[in-house]
Amino acid sequence: MISDFDRTLEKLLEREFGTPLPFDLSFAMPKKEFTPISTDKNTLNCYLYDISEDRELRRVDPLLSRNPDGTVENTPAPARIRLSYCITAWSPAQTTPATEPELDEHRLLSQVLKVLLKYPVLPADVLVGTLIGQEPLLPTTVVMPSDKKSTSEFWNAVGGQLRPSLDYGVTISLVYQPAITGPMVTTGITSYQPDLHTGQADEWIQIGGYVTDNATSPHPIANAWVLLTETGQTKITDNEGRFSFGRLRQGNYTLRVRAVDYQEGGRPIQVPASSGEYNVQLIPT
Repeated sequence: MISDFDRTLEKLLEREFGTPLPFDLSFAMPKKEFTPISTDKNTLNCYLYDISEDRELRRVDPLLSRNPDGTVENTPAPARIRLSYCITAWSPAQTTPATEPELDEHRLLSQVLKVLLKYPVLPADVLVGTLIGQEPLLPTTVVMPSDKKSTSEFWNAVGGQLRPSLDYGVTISLVYQPAITGPMVTTGITSYQPDLHTGQADEWIQIGGYVTDNATSPHPIANAWVLLTETGQTKITDNEGRFSFGRLRQGNYTLRVRAVDYQEGGRPIQVPASSGEYNVQLIPT
């Protein structure tokens, strides 16, 4: 996952600067003894210094997608992982004629800054490996460190010398639980712990079912109106008669259902139900 983003960043730079890159690209720690890769080209170093969860962008509800055979693929919401890079430029031993090494580095940093600011969201065609097809696309941020104390502490920590740098962050999705494929009539339970220090986790429940007629071989009823009385949530069934409700707490609820040419119906339900069954049958008028 992380190496895929390293390759994605390289692909983004190649898109803007051309292939091969006019500079060397490194992901090493910028320690005091760090040296440019070659003697005749600048080195752009992108050091990954922090990996953390971006809780503001994390979803709680699972992702549902319908398959052609009528089953539903239920994918637990992925974690949103933020990768933070310290980007620096390093001038080679043989600099551009009549140019000071520092100006060479500043020029490269300026050019890279323009490229990174150009893409607040990474385009789909530069994504590599496990990042291909991620939705939503990957948001990024570019900042120039302003806290002199924290900047100095960073360079002291890596054993390097203070130098100009860009702070580049990107948030990627990490699917860490397998998807479950089955009928819409199911129960999904997601635990979300907003504060790792409290030890308490919120539990959200998603339910789904079918609205059908009461024939011996029941037929689905499309465009039925389904009300969850206790929460006021309403849904309209799809062409297969399916409905679902999310973000529920454990407890007792009541379903009310209306459809054209049918008597109003409903039933009490317990969430979660041990059977995972929340269907409602209607009687024709």
